[in-house]
Amino acid sequence: MFLNFLGGVGGGWFHEGVSRLVGDRADTLFWHDVWLGAVPFCVRFRRLFELAVDKSITVAHMFSREWEDGGEGWRWRRRLWVWEEEMLGECIILLRNVCLQINVTDTWK
Repeated sequence: MFLNFLGGVGGGWFHEGVSRLVGDRADTLFWHDVWLGAVPFCVRFRRLFELAVDKSITVAHMFSREWEDGGEGWRWRRRLWVWEEEMLGECIILLRNVCLQINVTDTWK
């Protein structure tokens, strides 16, 4: 699966010519890297990021802890309010179709 690099660093040839080959996501940060959609989760789900205990978790580690509703991947500094739980539900919906490619490392191309 190829993702275009959209996380800053200007535009031009770099913006258009660099893609991320996402495999097992062991080297991809769940909150900080652009790996699902056009912006990192720390921007798209800013409030959840602010409340997250582990801000440097990788996608693979988050997946292994389970990111379904009630999964151990979601660790918060406090209980979520109703509107934050709704935001988490939106995030979980995005994650439903994510498949990790075991034995394929994340690389830039």
